[in-house]
Amino acid sequence: MKESKILYPSPLLSRYIKYYWVLKTDGIEPVLIQTIPSGCVHLVFHRGDNLNIQSKGWQPKNFVRGQFSISGNLISKGNIDMIAIIFHPLGLNPFVRCPMSELYNRYVDVEDLEDAELNHLKRIVSSEREAQVCIQQIESFLMRRLVDIGHNYNRIESVIRLIANYPQTDVDTLAKDACLGYRQFKRIFTEYVGMNPKEYYRVIRFQRILYMLQDNPEMEFTDLSYLCGFYDPSHLVKDFREFSGCSPTQYLSSRSPYSTFFSKDCRLNSIKYH
Repeated sequence: MKESKILYPSPLLSRYIKYYWVLKTDGIEPVLIQTIPSGCVHLVFHRGDNLNIQSKGWQPKNFVRGQFSISGNLISKGNIDMIAIIFHPLGLNPFVRCPMSELYNRYVDVEDLEDAELNHLKRIVSSEREAQVCIQQIESFLMRRLVDIGHNYNRIESVIRLIANYPQTDVDTLAKDACLGYRQFKRIFTEYVGMNPKEYYRVIRFQRILYMLQDNPEMEFTDLSYLCGFYDPSHLVKDFREFSGCSPTQYLSSRSPYSTFFSKDCRLNSIKYH
């Protein structure tokens, strides 16, 4: 048995949350979930068994997943009952009290954030069986924390839109869009997003490749390189291998491409059974 459901946030939270993902399995078949850099941040509650990070041990029971620049595999041989909140790139900022740069390439246990209210929410979600009720509780928690986001949030949000809309850009242009000097821009961007602007640009460029391939899996790499802002196909393949762990050809032969960052319908094509 497997249940994989996508639920969308209330309108007041849609600026911050992309979607909720509810996943349940009965443990009969092992589940493999590939993780790749997505440009988004996650808050995850495991109400069933934890997932194993291949070669690195178990995920925390409840955790924040920051911005990642590396790929990996999560494996479960038990019963999964998971609620994941997929935030927009800056979406977690108003709700937790730590710079996003401290979450870089990490699964951070909720308890380590030393946040009494978030720990209370964790206990509610762990004990409530109905996923829809849990999401109502999560939204109530987030709404209570929603305060004025500040000028820098708006600046960096504008920069992320620029990165998303223009595949060929540079950090100097992004800093000018934010009306900040280069060093100040890099510091603020890294604090709010969780990685430096050049690296984040590369992650979004990788997500653009996946998005283009969703509808055009037969697209020539030369055309794909041009549309995604690469100098030539060899640079595209290099970045793709770095962020996914395999070449585009290998990737397409084993799964359907899906971009968490760009896709609007929020399909999830990353789950496999073995």
